[in-house]
Amino acid sequence: MNYYPDDLLHVLEFDRIRERIERHCRCDSSRQRALQLRPINDRQLLDKELHRVEEYRQTLESQGYFPDFLFDDFFQEANLLSKQGSILTETQFSHIRSACEIVNSLLRFLRDRSISYPALLELSNDIPENKIVFQLIEDIIDGQAQVRSNASPELQKIRNDLSSKRREADRRFRSYINDMKKRGWLRENEENFYNNRRVLAVPSEHKRDLKGIIHGKSESGKTTFIEPEGLIELNNEVAELEQDERNEVYRLLRDLTQRLRPHAPLVLRYHEFLTAMDLLRAKANFSREINARLPAIADKPEFRLINAYHPILFLQNKAAGKTIVPLNVALDKENRILIISGPNAGGKSITLKTVGLLQIMLQSGLPIPVADGSVMSFFTHLLADIGDSQSIEYALSTYSSRLIKMNHFLRMANGKSLVLIDEFGTGTDPELGGAIAEVVLEELNRRNSFGIFTTHYTNIKLLADHLSGVQNASMLFDPETLQPLYQLLIGQPGSSYTFEVAEKMGLPKHVLDRAKKKVQKDKLRLNNMLADLHRQKHHVEQEIRQLRQHQLKVEAAGTKYEQLSEKLSTRLEKEKEKQEEVRKLTELGRKFRSLSEEWEKSKDRKAVIKKFVGTLTAEYKKKAAENTPEKTAKKRQLLMEKLRKEIVIGSTVRMLKSKQTGVVEDIKKDTVHVNFGNLRGTVALINLELVLPEKKD
Repeated sequence: MNYYPDDLLHVLEFDRIRERIERHCRCDSSRQRALQLRPINDRQLLDKELHRVEEYRQTLESQGYFPDFLFDDFFQEANLLSKQGSILTETQFSHIRSACEIVNSLLRFLRDRSISYPALLELSNDIPENKIVFQLIEDIIDGQAQVRSNASPELQKIRNDLSSKRREADRRFRSYINDMKKRGWLRENEENFYNNRRVLAVPSEHKRDLKGIIHGKSESGKTTFIEPEGLIELNNEVAELEQDERNEVYRLLRDLTQRLRPHAPLVLRYHEFLTAMDLLRAKANFSREINARLPAIADKPEFRLINAYHPILFLQNKAAGKTIVPLNVALDKENRILIISGPNAGGKSITLKTVGLLQIMLQSGLPIPVADGSVMSFFTHLLADIGDSQSIEYALSTYSSRLIKMNHFLRMANGKSLVLIDEFGTGTDPELGGAIAEVVLEELNRRNSFGIFTTHYTNIKLLADHLSGVQNASMLFDPETLQPLYQLLIGQPGSSYTFEVAEKMGLPKHVLDRAKKKVQKDKLRLNNMLADLHRQKHHVEQEIRQLRQHQLKVEAAGTKYEQLSEKLSTRLEKEKEKQEEVRKLTELGRKFRSLSEEWEKSKDRKAVIKKFVGTLTAEYKKKAAENTPEKTAKKRQLLMEKLRKEIVIGSTVRMLKSKQTGVVEDIKKDTVHVNFGNLRGTVALINLELVLPEKKD
């Protein structure tokens, strides 16, 4: 998308959107990219980016599992690795190792869930898993970002010798301390280091009593720092071994850098992939912050915003505990241009800015705050004239600057352009400016451009009323309180409420009467007519709201009745089943009682036993008939059909006879992958049941 003027992103407050996204980023590289976000010109790339963000957002929204990939930004390390002669440090290698492990884990996760994350998977299509880089570093660098002692036999021997020498030096040093303490020759800070040598803090009056090398004195001169003679040779050996250790570590790091250098391009790609993923994560989190979603994308220029709102205004109102009035507006090939009129401070400019900002956000790869059913499309140009464009630097008046913009609009605008103009035609003589505005409107309409203009000019409202492709709209105003309602009404021009507002502000009646006489009668009549229409509409809307509230109450009562009826039906069904079971048990008990009486009275007890066995056999056959394989299979089939409809990706479920709930991540045929918090498992669909959210009273 090309946009004009150059500062349009700032005018529409897109820079504040970028700053909000930057706050969600977790590495420097993605933060820089967030602050450089701008409209994407390639339609295919934009489609992919939007669907990647939406896949991530939906996962966060459903609280589904997605592996965390918090990492230390390793661009410097990746870049340094590609340069000949460079040597990386232990910490830098540790960053690369961690990144390789994270990338490999992410690649496996996405490839195992190709159905759930097709757009995110495509981002990783040309990135191979690689365990070699990880293993090469793992063999040399430990978990504390230090070279392992077993990285080479030489280093192992050096560190063993060094450990032994240090223990011996420590033992001797402790012996000196104990001896000096007994003599009272030590300060409270008995042990110090000077020039990386271990020394004793001795009162200066006793410095001649201890043989050794004097390394220095305290500022007051009362303390002398001495390295005991018996430790000099041992300390020399320790220092020599420490140097050998540094040399061997340096050699190992140099060799490891050389072995990894051929993999530098892959490490850079890993950095690119993780940076892109971190930015996607930031975009998805910001989208959740403003309740954004991806609207339907039309192939041809059009848009229909349902319950849309300005994201910055939404966040400000949310922080202040205020609500925001959503915007509903639609443009299509039949009605491409909207002329919004109405009083000042009624919301015309914020409507214009909301439309412009949401279009910029969408074409920069961001979901937007709209309701389901909204439709957007991609425009090749976004041309806007919003705010005061007076320029002291170039000695341009507001109107001169506007004419320059109009000239640019007329040169650039076409059927794939979105034009936004605030206070259309103002800045010069109203009659002359209105005439030029009419011609510009006709020309933009002739080019099939899409646009939203705000105006107070009556001639523009009248032109919009009969010009094909253009329609009027107005910002609603409460005619009784003269307060803006911030609602857009399409199909009807708005009154400026000039005299009503002036009267409310206290202007004398005789002044207003004289002013009305100076206004053309037709214009005044039109303004009064529009004001009356708004008053009538206001009353009608109040009645509609009351009817709607009554309807909602009726619907709520109906819903409650249905729920109670359903509960009652379920309870009656269960009661019926219980009664049937009791009846069967009663009948069986009666038969057994009869047999018991016959047993006591009859002399032929074999006949009674035969009759008893016959009764049991009949009951068994009856139960077997109720549970034939065919009937069992049919019950199972009905249950599976019910479960397939109820349980989908993102559903909360639990295993039968279990209280532990989990979230469905993936479904393959009748096998379900479920995330039970820290445990992930594969469960047969038949062994699960859906957990419904608890209903709040």
